[in-house]
Amino acid sequence: MSKLISVVTLFLLSSPLLAATNEMDAATAPSETVDMIWVIIFGVGFVAMIVGFFIYLWWNERNKKPE
Repeated sequence: MSKLISVVTLFLLSSPLLAATNEMDAATAPSETVDMIWVIIFGVGFVAMIVGFFIYLWWNERNKKPE
């Protein structure tokens, strides 16, 4: 039983290592770039969602009925 546990443990530990070595080969390839307009659109949308969330919290707190 202990041999089976050690074999399974070694197998589970070696699988991520094999995956990592395959990813290292892919990591040396140049990454794709995007146009700056998409970065700006993402930034504006991200900030707008954060501001909208805080406005939503403020609105709910303002309309909260006193207990």
